Amino acid sequence: MLSLTGALLALALDPTTAAQAIAAGDAHYARRAEGASAGVARPQEVDTAIFEYRRALTIDPNAFDARLRLLRAYFFRGGFCGTEGREQVAIFNEAKAVAEETVRLLDAQTGRSKGRVAAQAGEAVPSAAAVYLWAAVSWGQWTVAHAASAAWQRAPARIRDLSQAALTLDPAAEQAGAHVILGRLHTEAPRVPFLTMWVDRRKGLDHLRQALSLSPDSPQIQFFLAEALLKFDPSRTDEALGLMRRCSTLHPRPECPVEDEHYARQARERLADIAAARR
Repeated sequence: MLSLTGALLALALDPTTAAQAIAAGDAHYARRAEGASAGVARPQEVDTAIFEYRRALTIDPNAFDARLRLLRAYFFRGGFCGTEGREQVAIFNEAKAVAEETVRLLDAQTGRSKGRVAAQAGEAVPSAAAVYLWAAVSWGQWTVAHAASAAWQRAPARIRDLSQAALTLDPAAEQAGAHVILGRLHTEAPRVPFLTMWVDRRKGLDHLRQALSLSPDSPQIQFFLAEALLKFDPSRTDEALGLMRRCSTLHPRPECPVEDEHYARQARERLADIAAARR
């Protein structure tokens, strides 16, 4: 991917407006699935989208629409392009840095303080719920890449607070994404004394159920809820397997073909493992 210095040099040669750069980024992001295979995308289109969104920010650093799209593109680049090792860690590090800078700017606009935000605060920035949500996602990916140190840097609490802000502003934003993140946080984070003793498996299941009620056609929610039920509520095994089968057979939605196929493949693999274990 092009460095920020490279983006600044390109800007000097091409005085595009922020809106034009965002539109160009959107066009490339919409083509992110071209050439994808088995739930893994080629990186060229999303890399160009990232370049355009960063270019928009060199023009207007306060463009929350560009920041939102940039965080979303980093998520896709790091998670759905077969990226591994140092390259993946570098992407997650950069996403977290952008997320932190974005949250500082957004907090000043919404008045969020001590992790709390008023429900009407989104009137100042219409995309605020989605921005907080994608900031939480960026922290989540960074946490996966830095598992050994994340808890001690209070990453889980940071993810919780950002997701809660998004939930307060708009529970349905980004396919009920705040409920999804809180659900996964409460069902996957370890309970570490003095750091994450607030983690509650039952709350996690409740959040995932609420997410499914708001976005019933989302394969990822079906997969995450099924996995959580299998792990924490064995009495719901039949329900979990039903969700897993549903996820495994859903036709990918046009707006997120790579992402949906990714979770469908995971569901098929999980079902195969379960069947093998029962033999």
